[in-house]
Amino acid sequence: MRINYYRFPETVDAQTRFQNGAEPIGERGCTANPDGDCPGCPHHAGNWYDCPFATVADADDTVGSITITRAKALLRQFGGSAWTNHIERDGGVFETTEIKLKGNNSRHKYNRHL
Repeated sequence: MRINYYRFPETVDAQTRFQNGAEPIGERGCTANPDGDCPGCPHHAGNWYDCPFATVADADDTVGSITITRAKALLRQFGGSAWTNHIERDGGVFETTEIKLKGNNSRHKYNRHL
């Protein structure tokens, strides 16, 4: 199994990281709702992540479980780094490969049966 990751560069702010798939850390709010609480916000259908007015104080710098296409799009847009963890059947990582903008990253040749 393969799991793809993307890490934003340090220069990208928390709100931009959140809007591009990073998990929020700590406080979050909503600029469209007077009390700053998003669950009562009329601009989404019950999912805080879908609210276009959601704000975060901090966000993780890594996005996981994304496609290689999405990782390459984020690399083009922000820079940073992307990689694929190749997972054994027992759950351990046996190899990590870098995702590059040029070339085909989806055809990794395994030298053993998983």
